[in-house]
Amino acid sequence: MTSFLKKYKTADTLAKTVSGTSYTKSSVKKKLILFLVFLSVSLNLYSQEIDTIQVIEIGKIKQSVNIKGNKNNPILLYLHGGPGAASSRHRDQITNLLEQDYLVVHWDQRESGNTRKLNTSDTLPTLSIMKQDAEEVLMFLLKEFDKKNILIVANSWGTVLGFHLAETYPDKIQALIAISPLVDLNKSQKLVQRKLLNYYKKKGNITAINELKSISIPYESIEDMAIQFKWITDFKGEKMSDEDFQSYYSYFKDWGQKWMPLYKELYQIKLLKQLPVLHCPTYIFIGNQDLTTSFEFTEKFYNKLKAPQKELYWFEGIGHQIPMYEPQKMQNVIKDILMQQKL
Repeated sequence: MTSFLKKYKTADTLAKTVSGTSYTKSSVKKKLILFLVFLSVSLNLYSQEIDTIQVIEIGKIKQSVNIKGNKNNPILLYLHGGPGAASSRHRDQITNLLEQDYLVVHWDQRESGNTRKLNTSDTLPTLSIMKQDAEEVLMFLLKEFDKKNILIVANSWGTVLGFHLAETYPDKIQALIAISPLVDLNKSQKLVQRKLLNYYKKKGNITAINELKSISIPYESIEDMAIQFKWITDFKGEKMSDEDFQSYYSYFKDWGQKWMPLYKELYQIKLLKQLPVLHCPTYIFIGNQDLTTSFEFTEKFYNKLKAPQKELYWFEGIGHQIPMYEPQKMQNVIKDILMQQKL
């Protein structure tokens, strides 16, 4: 850079013709100024790029937020599912395209991912505690990056927190994208139970029928959850061996020690009655094979919902895990929505 500047600084009598073009001292100075402006802007943009993990105090414990993108871009907060299933380690698959245009934040909720590694909660997570945590994360992001509002992309259980923030702070949420939302867990599981029983009665599968009839809905135990999950998996054409079932059951059992009390609280959520209106643009993604949060109730909720702007997007041939099985399509649809709305 020093030698480059010297060439122009000492060019008091510069008036040369190169390839038929005349360069004067004035034109050289103009080009130099334009170059320096371009260089300054480029360096400034580069300095705004971040890729970091911050540990912040949320809900009186240390919690991890994974942030990547340009600080000048709108904030997009991704609320993961579960509860307890942090998605930050899958960031390169599920939000890599969004990071080009947005400052993407993955928050590892309490008892999840990096936050769980940092510390455990003194008390079992409750719906009230998780909602309060989400509010604190929202306020942190607004203050940290000097923004007036943010975008939210929420998946599965994360939509419970997403809807809460959108309902409570509509002026702080530019738009909500709810993926496989939890609308009415009780009705959803009962509908799936009827589908499964009808299917296995036609198949004459006595084992499936007896096991399904043994469970309670709402779930009273981890075993109820594991058994229905087993036959949902079989219904989708994926056979589950006894060994695989025991492995899943062990996972559910471990998960349930922390999360089953909160999970039972989710049976009280009935969005068809409780949330008919949102005051921010709301976009809903559903898989037409979703048996976890039955697509029939999601469609009913969408039809009833009143919002300044709303749209329903179907993902064909996909069940509950849209981010896992269609991450590129999901992100492209999100980018198209936000671009059309100039968000």
